[in-house]
Amino acid sequence: MNFLSGLDEDIKSILLAQIRNLWTHTSTALEGNSLTLGETAFVLEEGLTIGGKPLRDHQEVFGHARAIDLVYGLISAGKIDTEDLFTLHKAVLSESVLDIFKPVGNWKKQPNYTNYIGADGKQHIREYPAPLCIPALMSQWLERLNEALSVPSGTPIYADLHLDFVTIHPFFDGNGRLARLISNLPILRAGLPPIVVPTEMKLEYRRSISDYQSTIPGLESLKDLNLLPNNEERRRFADLCSNFHEPTLSLLREARKLQEKRLIS
Repeated sequence: MNFLSGLDEDIKSILLAQIRNLWTHTSTALEGNSLTLGETAFVLEEGLTIGGKPLRDHQEVFGHARAIDLVYGLISAGKIDTEDLFTLHKAVLSESVLDIFKPVGNWKKQPNYTNYIGADGKQHIREYPAPLCIPALMSQWLERLNEALSVPSGTPIYADLHLDFVTIHPFFDGNGRLARLISNLPILRAGLPPIVVPTEMKLEYRRSISDYQSTIPGLESLKDLNLLPNNEERRRFADLCSNFHEPTLSLLREARKLQEKRLIS
């Protein structure tokens, strides 16, 4: 990974652990995981559990950390395909119980929904694209991902891939975590550390995604990604993502300062 260039091996190891801990904590916490950043770091570094915390939360953390390693392994891959996504899904949902109607490592078999607050201030139910639409939509999504990997990419392509993935919602569960992982691949290939969504931005992050999805008529029957609107709500999500890179960039700057100090002394 190019962002590690020029760093001694011990500093590289520390930086990668910091990024893994932060990325894992923020992404799982956004989905309700109760482990703090410090507890996440302890669990991953020591391999021990935290008393009083659910086993599921520990499994989520280990699964996400494993998925990060898989994403790193895809940086030099020639082409990303469906099986790569399925492998990541299996890692992220390592704690799931086998259920043919909730497949792990395959597209969803049943419709999925979410609750949201509409512009009228009332609660509504959103239905994501139907299972039959998923293979074609994800084929388009993968084509866009592979196109992005062929040229240097920045935050805008991360935001587009991320937003489209969670709008398609191809899996029965784990869509947010998968989106925050795989959408970083162009960022990593461009030689930058990953973008992470800070836990303190959870409300703005979720609201921005929901506001965009509310602008899509007939989302449940979407069959073509080209029909997704390029509107103000989409641009607002991209602007929000531009602020999400600072946490890992800050860690990288700190590591480089330590490296410079070592070279001077």
